[in-house]
Amino acid sequence: MLLVLYFQPFGINFMVSSRDGYFVLAMGIVSALVLAFSTLILPGFFPDLFDSDKWTLKKELIWNAGIFAALIGGFAFVAFIFEVEGMQTLTLFRSGALSLLPLILFNLLNYNHSLKARFVKALDNGRHWFHEDIAKPQIPENQSFSMLSDNGKDVFQQELKNIILIQSASNYIEIFYRDDKSVKRRVLRKTLQSAAEVIKEYQTLIKCHRCCLVNTSQVSRLISKSSSFYLEVEGLGFGIPLSRDKVAFFRKLLSPKTG
Repeated sequence: MLLVLYFQPFGINFMVSSRDGYFVLAMGIVSALVLAFSTLILPGFFPDLFDSDKWTLKKELIWNAGIFAALIGGFAFVAFIFEVEGMQTLTLFRSGALSLLPLILFNLLNYNHSLKARFVKALDNGRHWFHEDIAKPQIPENQSFSMLSDNGKDVFQQELKNIILIQSASNYIEIFYRDDKSVKRRVLRKTLQSAAEVIKEYQTLIKCHRCCLVNTSQVSRLISKSSSFYLEVEGLGFGIPLSRDKVAFFRKLLSPKTG
């Protein structure tokens, strides 16, 4: 909107009255609301629709057309409310022309972010070829796993092969484990830091993120969304966050051995 104020395009003369400044501010707010709704709220309600792996040019065009229409409607409404001079004639045309500014800027930033994410992904893909072979840790048959709470009142015991994930929850940890064919959760009063000290003897339990310890034998796939990485475990129902410095390790760990 500062660009609009400075260049005053399409014959629009801003700041003729005191209301014009509020009009420009309102346009900025409308732009922020429309883009926030399009990039944060909609993908939250329709994650499958906005899945980066399923994203197509058709979806991109429809998405941009929707943002463009919302900006036009918002700008026209704001112009009508503030009765801005020069916006009363051909309101939709002028609003559409102004709507191109935030839309073009948004797409340029989005394209730049996409290029950066692809570059980082390509870099990580290249790095893992230079790492030496990593042998996947094996769990001894019927090895038990035991975790005592910090207050000494509760204890969790399970076979190590059934442990999926230990996740931080403030002063507690959440332990996800398999019980027959279902995945269950147990909350224990213990910090992740103290839990990490206990599990040093278990080679398959590795810290994959500052808030998570994962059992490598349970991980089935590594996935990336935008610039974030996640580990996928069958039946867990959500992705386990993965730190960028661990990506190459897990890629090598999950890659099939070649002769």
